Amino acid sequence: MSKNATNFSKRLLFFGAAVYFFLMLLVVRLVAVQLIDPENLKLKAYKQYIFERLLLAERGSVFDRNDKLLAMNVPTISVIAHPGEIQNPSYVAGKLAKILGKSSRYFLSLLKKKSDFVYIARRQPIDVKNKIEKLGIEGIECRTLMARKYPKGYAACQVLGFTNVDNKGLSGIESAFNSILRGIPGKAVLQKTATDEKFVRAEYPLIPPENGEDIVLTLDYRYQTIAEKELHKTIVEFNADSGVVVIMNPKTGEVLSMASEPSFDPNRAGEFPAASWRLRAITDQYEPGSTFKVVLMSAILNEKLHRPDDIIFCENGKFDVMGETIHDSKPHGWLTMRDVIVKSSNIGMAKLSMEVDKNLFYEYARAYGFGTKTGVQLDGETEGTLKQTREWSGFTPLAMAYGHEIAASPLQMCNLYSTIANGGFLLQPNIIKEIRKDDRIVSKPGTQIIRRVIRESTADTLVNFLRKVVVEGTGKNAEISGAQVCGKTGTAKVARRKRRGYGNEYIASFAGFFPKDDPKICMYVMINNPKVNYYGGSVAAPCFKRIAEQIISIEGYQFDDANDKPNWAARDSLVKPMPDFLGLSRRDALRLAQNQGLTIGSIGNGVVVVSQKPMRGSFVKRNEKVQLVTASSSGKAAKEVRIPNVLGLPMRNAINVLAASGVKAVADGSGKVRKQKPLPGGILKPGEQVLLQGETSVDLRKLVAL
Repeated sequence: MSKNATNFSKRLLFFGAAVYFFLMLLVVRLVAVQLIDPENLKLKAYKQYIFERLLLAERGSVFDRNDKLLAMNVPTISVIAHPGEIQNPSYVAGKLAKILGKSSRYFLSLLKKKSDFVYIARRQPIDVKNKIEKLGIEGIECRTLMARKYPKGYAACQVLGFTNVDNKGLSGIESAFNSILRGIPGKAVLQKTATDEKFVRAEYPLIPPENGEDIVLTLDYRYQTIAEKELHKTIVEFNADSGVVVIMNPKTGEVLSMASEPSFDPNRAGEFPAASWRLRAITDQYEPGSTFKVVLMSAILNEKLHRPDDIIFCENGKFDVMGETIHDSKPHGWLTMRDVIVKSSNIGMAKLSMEVDKNLFYEYARAYGFGTKTGVQLDGETEGTLKQTREWSGFTPLAMAYGHEIAASPLQMCNLYSTIANGGFLLQPNIIKEIRKDDRIVSKPGTQIIRRVIRESTADTLVNFLRKVVVEGTGKNAEISGAQVCGKTGTAKVARRKRRGYGNEYIASFAGFFPKDDPKICMYVMINNPKVNYYGGSVAAPCFKRIAEQIISIEGYQFDDANDKPNWAARDSLVKPMPDFLGLSRRDALRLAQNQGLTIGSIGNGVVVVSQKPMRGSFVKRNEKVQLVTASSSGKAAKEVRIPNVLGLPMRNAINVLAASGVKAVADGSGKVRKQKPLPGGILKPGEQVLLQGETSVDLRKLVAL
């Protein structure tokens, strides 16, 4: 064989081996693709031609008990950059700086990041979008996102809390109910081309977001603003460090107001110190002082260890016992059980504690809820401090008798006096009136009785004691003519933080309720470290009085000074806004009228309210009769129907009104109806439908930024 033939054979053999090796690699790769890691490869391929975008749900709103909006959502602009698509970062950074108000160097650092997606600015005003889009810069886009807004500013700020830039709740209701408020995000799946253009394909899913649920608080915005104003005034007047006001309905456990000072604006929470975010009514504990005296007294009376007129010697103002000296603010000799409370004698209470088994004292303190959380639906609540009896010294029961060596939160103290006011039942404080979804109630906690603590007769005796405190004792500055205020003052030294004993700081407090015969309002006022005057009767009691007087005024309560009894029925002549009955079921309309103190003149036998007089939003007297028209849908549309006006109605109510008129509706979004097509008053032909656009309607095409 010639040399050329040999070389050709070698080249052929080498080529054949190379082809064989390539084929083997191909086989191995195919095996790997099909058997070893097919899912990962499918995912990589999927990402190359599929684009997914999260569709954020709209966060639920928060209302007060009278549907006053406290937390809502407003559209804002987020400016986003895709650094890989930007040709001239320096030029773009300069343009952004002029619009967004930060240095071009700051934006340049963002634009140079090796990332597909960078936030340039968030929560910007709506007009920013037009300014940036006019630049026509490729790689910069604006997205409309909802941001949290608190329209009442400082009001109830610690109760509401606030959210971060991603709308996640960080404190207060926003945090405690974040999972309910935030909703469930949706998803848009688009196909993208090699040039990164995106378009919808019918076979790809488009899952709309499910908006969060709305929360209605038990708070009354009117009470809250009054409490905050008067609390702030008191702190300024007496140069105090902080303070709290808690207002409750003693019969239901509903928290009507919870004010803490210092406060902050949740719309710009980051500009305030973190200490101002704290809801001191539940997070802070302190020695309550003389307001705690009713605990031991209730144990003594309930166990019938003494009668109200039994007397005890109060040592003329100074009592040396167990190496300690107990003082009264004024010297007293012999006092009855009643006057020990009325005169607020520390010595009298200490001597009574020496007659009571310490385990019994502990059991009553525990029964009132001390040493445990109240269960209010908020994060960060303290249990307070109630030591086990094995940890007590010999002096502990004496100190506890007048409110030392025990720590409580303001809410616990308010709940103590609510228990006395309602006849002896400990209720769980409640901050949630109801939770709604698409204007439908999905949850309503209601009143929860934890236990009976004392007999009704014992509670009545204590109420009489507390009434006398205000009439002739240390609580005179809380008296309101005719209102029958009952209450107790408290002045407690603050324990030193770094060493034993007490310093020169005080807690001034007043706990009370009114009216005596039918308590409707229970209130606790606590002022921390007032420096001008520190007695509860001089500092906290006047604050209580001013708040109570304004509540009485806005509710229209009147009093008959002749017999010192309030005329609560006087409110029936007040003028109030006419509620909206349209779209309600017959049963719900009757219930709403009853709750609002309105009288139904006529309602008909239909299922749904389709007309009302007076009209919604007008002002009526509580005893004015309301005329309602109801209708029942036959399920068949009439030949021609005049389209009812459902603008402003909740979506569900609007659909009910239209259905009762024989009209089918198509709903876009939820909340109240902001647009309807065809317009109200027009004639609807058979087979036609009415399109209703709600407040939360979303243009999905804009959301996916086609």
